[in-house]
Amino acid sequence: MKLSILPVSLFSDIVGGKISIAQWASYAQSKGVDGYDISSMFFPNHTATTINGIKSELKGKNVTIQPVMVCCYPDFTNPDKDERERQIDYLTGDLALMSDFGFQYCRITAGQNHAGLDMKEAAKRSADCFSRMTYAASKYGIKLVFENHSKPGAWPLIDFSFKPEAFLAVCDEIKDLPIGINFDTANAVACGADPVALLEKVVDRVWTVHMNDTLTVGKWTPVSIGKGLVDYDAIFDVLRKHNFDNWVCIEEASGKGFDGIDDAIAFARRYV
Repeated sequence: MKLSILPVSLFSDIVGGKISIAQWASYAQSKGVDGYDISSMFFPNHTATTINGIKSELKGKNVTIQPVMVCCYPDFTNPDKDERERQIDYLTGDLALMSDFGFQYCRITAGQNHAGLDMKEAAKRSADCFSRMTYAASKYGIKLVFENHSKPGAWPLIDFSFKPEAFLAVCDEIKDLPIGINFDTANAVACGADPVALLEKVVDRVWTVHMNDTLTVGKWTPVSIGKGLVDYDAIFDVLRKHNFDNWVCIEEASGKGFDGIDDAIAFARRYV
């Protein structure tokens, strides 16, 4: 297995321009991890000036570790057809940008849990959009991974697929598509499911793992990795039993900044 890290604790500082993508990548490299992850929110725009500036800073800091995953937030369950079309176009642009920087994976979401959604219809709606994204992903050499997601700061609502039955319904709809699963350890607990049983149902399709933790069931309450409710021994037993040997991406969301990131890496090294 290889280890990467998504710095949720630093999101506000990176999005606000206090910490650059290159500074984050350089810090991750200094900690000896194999790769680094980012959010699509880290890019203020897709202009040539911005893109070339980020590339130049990455080169100047001699960042050589692998850019692994970009977390994106498409809202493909949106009841407005025109809005779903916009979401497809937005994500296509993000895939082009990811390929320019050498990222391997794009974490995709089903969409928000809009009022009045029928589970079967919403699962099919998001899967139809996923299907349309596979061409762009293939074109740009990016692998799409769908997550059992909870709620990002990018949305006002929780994810439709936070409910285990909805997550599995989407998984069933996309079973014949070239799309993997990004299994989030914390969301598997926070949603109220049996996380080991949930993982067992999809483990053969898991391409990447978000190593994350939660203090509560019913909603995701971020906490330092290893200080919450996730049974990592049980999760990694399942992964090893099924010969998982790919990226484990720490989702560090303790709110403790760089200290929290350092602690998370030290804990993750028990398993990776």
